[in-house]
Amino acid sequence: MRREHCLATATAGLSALLVLLTAVPSGAGSGPRDSSGDPVAVDPSGRTGHCPVARRGREPHHRTGGPWTAPTRGYWLSAGYAAKGDRWAHRHTGQDFAVPTDTPVYSVGPGTVQATTCGDGFGNQVVVRHPGGFFTQYAHLSRIDVRRGDRVFPGTRLGLSGATGNVTGPHLHFEVRMTPYLGSAVPPLPWLRKKDVRLGR
Repeated sequence: MRREHCLATATAGLSALLVLLTAVPSGAGSGPRDSSGDPVAVDPSGRTGHCPVARRGREPHHRTGGPWTAPTRGYWLSAGYAAKGDRWAHRHTGQDFAVPTDTPVYSVGPGTVQATTCGDGFGNQVVVRHPGGFFTQYAHLSRIDVRRGDRVFPGTRLGLSGATGNVTGPHLHFEVRMTPYLGSAVPPLPWLRKKDVRLGR
């Protein structure tokens, strides 16, 4: 009788475990997901973690009001879009700009801050929505200088570069997306070239 009870208990436990495992989507635990199950690189609420945000009025944002621009200065282009590497699940989803920590990072064009979050593999990050429906992501920042809902312009400082999240050294991870979500990235350098942004090596 005791043996049958133990066997029934073990079977029930195994069944519960199988139900739990099949109920959890692949990649769960890495962050929120949108309605289609696509992993979200940022929390659209903009409230994830305790991000290092600069105080208002500490330094004025630099606004050129001019044409589209590069996301930072004094860089060299390191890991490119679709590059292979052991730090990415598949291929690299953006363009890395190698710069020292605390180098200013700028919005490449006009738009609105969609989210400012921290705490995942992208570290401290800003996502900007631009006219026409595209989004740009600025990741691994040491500090964030904007808040969700802020209007930005070409050259508005979004924050400072850093080495937060899944990195081996300081750099800016820049991404262009068709949605705010991970998995919708497009090659960023051709996209910038269409905006007449010329990038050096």
